[in-house]
Amino acid sequence: MWFQKLTWYRRIGTKISVLTSLLILLFMGAYTYLSIQNQRDQFLEQIVRGVSLLSDTIKLSARYDMLLYSPEGLHRLVDTLGKQPSLEKIRIFNFLGEIIYSSDKSEMHLQVDPRAEECYACHAAEKPLERLDTPERTRIFRTAAGDRVLGMINPVYNEPDCYNASCHVHPAEQKVLGVLDIRVSLRNFDEKIAEAEAKILTLGLITLASLALLIKFLIGRFLNNPLRALIEGTHRIAHGDLDSQIEIRSRDEIGIFAESFNRMTRDLKTAKESLTEWGNRLEQMVGERTRDLEEAQKRLIRSEKLASLGKLAAGVAHEINNPLQGVLTFSELLKERFPPDSSEFRDLNVIVQETIRCRNIVRGLLEFSRQSAPEKSSVDLHSLVEEVLRILESQESFQNIRVTRNYDPQIPNIMADRDQIKQVFFNILVNASEAMDNAGELRIRTHWCPERSQVVIRFKDKGPGVEDDYLHQIFDPFFTTKPVGTGLGLAISYGIIKSHRGNIEVRSKKGQGCEVVVSLPADVEN
Repeated sequence: MWFQKLTWYRRIGTKISVLTSLLILLFMGAYTYLSIQNQRDQFLEQIVRGVSLLSDTIKLSARYDMLLYSPEGLHRLVDTLGKQPSLEKIRIFNFLGEIIYSSDKSEMHLQVDPRAEECYACHAAEKPLERLDTPERTRIFRTAAGDRVLGMINPVYNEPDCYNASCHVHPAEQKVLGVLDIRVSLRNFDEKIAEAEAKILTLGLITLASLALLIKFLIGRFLNNPLRALIEGTHRIAHGDLDSQIEIRSRDEIGIFAESFNRMTRDLKTAKESLTEWGNRLEQMVGERTRDLEEAQKRLIRSEKLASLGKLAAGVAHEINNPLQGVLTFSELLKERFPPDSSEFRDLNVIVQETIRCRNIVRGLLEFSRQSAPEKSSVDLHSLVEEVLRILESQESFQNIRVTRNYDPQIPNIMADRDQIKQVFFNILVNASEAMDNAGELRIRTHWCPERSQVVIRFKDKGPGVEDDYLHQIFDPFFTTKPVGTGLGLAISYGIIKSHRGNIEVRSKKGQGCEVVVSLPADVEN
């Protein structure tokens, strides 16, 4: 996954883990250092108190021998205590700095430099201190072997018991008679401190490692995993999967962010669906408008064609009508000169019939070319259809046609030219009768569309129908599928309906009959 390809040191969890671990290391290091120092100081303070107590005990124990001036008892006490393993040595100085006795016999009767560490506390000032506190009597130094040693001096003061005794010759003005010096080895103390430091450091490292692992786990659980889910969700959405939702496992900031992310995804999906739907609708509208434009272009071409043909038809009809009338008249006169059963009569009868047919074509051309503006009045379509049906039902060709009516009683009257609309209905019904070979069922249905303010009249026959290749030519002048016909009926009907600002269309399937739909506005007044 993309999150796993991210370099580990660039991840937020890694940065937080490292920074947190460094802070913990810093604080734990400071805490460990302060703890060790505090422990060291406490241990050293306990040792100093013990050595001070030991020094006071030795001085009190030797008090009686010093008052009696019995050095043997004092030497015996020093030798006995000097054999203790923890005591480095015990020495006694007189006020002149001479070692008068020591557990180390090699130092006997040596003179100590007043500037040495054993004497600096008493001789640091121009006038020796008469009283020294415990810290001022204590010093720590290293031996030649490198071991640390704690030394403590304990001045022996000239007390009244001393300078008043008959055996002593020390004047009362002499404040310090000598110094008891005790040296204690700190090797065991240093070893215990080192052991304690090692334990504390080990515990600190273990604690640091445990905290680091805990931090890593918590960051992975509460930060890395939710972030990974968010990143993977963004990549799924980037690849178009808007159904993807991030699982919300907490109510913290990341949970709120995941919830907002899911809401954004749902909004994006809704917007995409809306855009897709709008795009489909726009495409559909463009298709509809394109078809409308194509249909309008076809109507415009047809109208231009009809207008040009009308002008041509008017001229042709005017020039041909008179010669045809002469041919018809003289043919009728010639027929009277021959018996009905003669070949001449039959030939002249063919001439008469064809002339009459030409005259009908010329008459249709004249009607087509002389289409005038409709003279509109209020027309009841139902009564007009019934009037046309009464005319046709009296003809032999319409006797076997069964008419089914389904009229909408809510249809209002329309403003139209009654004679022109009557001619349209007449042409449609005649075409339907001829398509069914003068026998079959014809359905007439009307419908009122108030939302468009239109009336719709449908004429549906049970004839053979019209092939799809002929539908776009059905309203062209002189186009006909009948062996006998002028091909002007529907062209004239088309012009009349368009002059009424209506629409006429033919719907047909081969073998399923034909339906002519006429739509007229109900509010056309001019």
